[in-house]
Amino acid sequence: LGAEVAPWTLSAGVMTLVLAGMVLGITAVAGIAIWMWWMSRASALGQLRQAIEAMPDGLAFYDGEDRLVLWNTRYAEVNPELASTLQRGMTFREILQIGIDEGLYSEAVGRHDEWIEERMNTRAARSTTMEQHIAGDRWLRVSDRRTVAGGTVTICTDITELKRDTRALAEARDAAQAANSAKSQFLANMSHEIRTPLNGVIGVAQALANTDLSAQQAEMLELIQSSSRTLQVLLSDILDLARVESGRLELTEEAFDLGRAVRESAQLYETSAREKGLQFFVEIDPAVDRWIAGDVVRLKQILTNLVSNSVKFTDQGFVCLTAMPGPVRAGQPTLRFAIDDTGIGFDSDTRNRLFSRFEQADGGITRKFGGSGLGLSISRQLAEMMGGELDCESEPGGGSCFSLTIPMRPAEAPAAKVTENSALAAGDDRRLRVLLADDHPVNRKVVEMILSQAEIDLTAVEDGAQALSALRDGDYDLILMDMQMPVMDGLTATREIRLHELTMGLPRTPVVMLTANALPEHIASAEAAGADRHLAKPFDAG
Repeated sequence: LGAEVAPWTLSAGVMTLVLAGMVLGITAVAGIAIWMWWMSRASALGQLRQAIEAMPDGLAFYDGEDRLVLWNTRYAEVNPELASTLQRGMTFREILQIGIDEGLYSEAVGRHDEWIEERMNTRAARSTTMEQHIAGDRWLRVSDRRTVAGGTVTICTDITELKRDTRALAEARDAAQAANSAKSQFLANMSHEIRTPLNGVIGVAQALANTDLSAQQAEMLELIQSSSRTLQVLLSDILDLARVESGRLELTEEAFDLGRAVRESAQLYETSAREKGLQFFVEIDPAVDRWIAGDVVRLKQILTNLVSNSVKFTDQGFVCLTAMPGPVRAGQPTLRFAIDDTGIGFDSDTRNRLFSRFEQADGGITRKFGGSGLGLSISRQLAEMMGGELDCESEPGGGSCFSLTIPMRPAEAPAAKVTENSALAAGDDRRLRVLLADDHPVNRKVVEMILSQAEIDLTAVEDGAQALSALRDGDYDLILMDMQMPVMDGLTATREIRLHELTMGLPRTPVVMLTANALPEHIASAEAAGADRHLAKPFDAG
């Protein structure tokens, strides 16, 4: 038996050794695998730490109990006052308290505990971003993001330079707006100051035209009147530019006869076109020859400017103003006006500059044809304010076509108004009595010269107080009132006149503001004071 048992015993020993080797092998393999996994994880963590460290923003991680776990160098850099005190395990509240002790948070001055509670409540939200003003006029953008496990990732970005740039841009914008406003106010003031002497020139010329003149004198007078009209248009353009740039130009909304407005716009330059030997056409589609709602004054301003340019820049051929239905846009019908001519035309480069202020095709055109170059710029801005557009097509020597498209809002023709004044009623053939209040002797003389040609008795005074005294001493059919006068201005005088009429039970005497103050707010002030009409100087007595 002993000889037979030995092989089995050997086999058992071998098996034990084999099993032990296998266990050791498996353990070694597992150890190697674990080591490789750990090394891989350590490498990934190392790479993650490197990525966090390389971030341009400060980053810190707080655990579920809001204790500081890790942070990168940039986090300490954007919080230099806290850098030396940052330690693992510190709570966010403790860090805030250190910042308050260092005078870091300007928003917390005088309300430390309240500010800390507000900041902690904000941080409790899942995701928040806020801007903090830090001592030294620094700004940080702080973002808190909650993790799934309840921790918080805090990212701090230094936005001091961004804030400074934004502030500089805002200051530059405000300075530009102030300069633009000052320029607009200067233009408006200059327009006002020039209107008074220009009113004298135009008024005297109109009065002179009604006297006996030789042919040579009549020719010289025509030059004076033509130059005055040109200057008047230029003043109006400058004033409109000032209004648009200052945002004080407001459109009115009233019913008007479109066909009549188009014809009147064309008639102003029809004679000039005929004198140049041009064919002059006005075509109005029956579909638009009706009453509509809008600002008739500004529409006519655009049309007259475009027609004027066409007549000015056309030496032969024709000028045609057409009014027709435009395309329907977003369910809204539109009007289209086309001004075609066979004038000098212009190229694409000129077209790109044409609607800029003070621009004409070239200096030679300015010298030959004159003009400020403001008209088209103002016309386009007016078109845009109306909700429309102004565009053009042309080629050098091939004429041009300017097209204006604006929304069309149909309106009913208003009922005819019958206004009767006791002094102006039919059958009253007595001389009208007019009271004029104006502190400028030239203006008083101009009105006197113009009204002397009619059956009118004129009383002229120098200020509002004198006007009130004259009104109490006599009856007047009409009062012409300047707005700016010493002692008592025209607005105050008008209010006093209305109060006097109300107190004494007197009939209302028409008051017309005859003034160089021509801005919309001036007109509104005149109406509020009780004036019936506003007439801007210089005025056309015709």
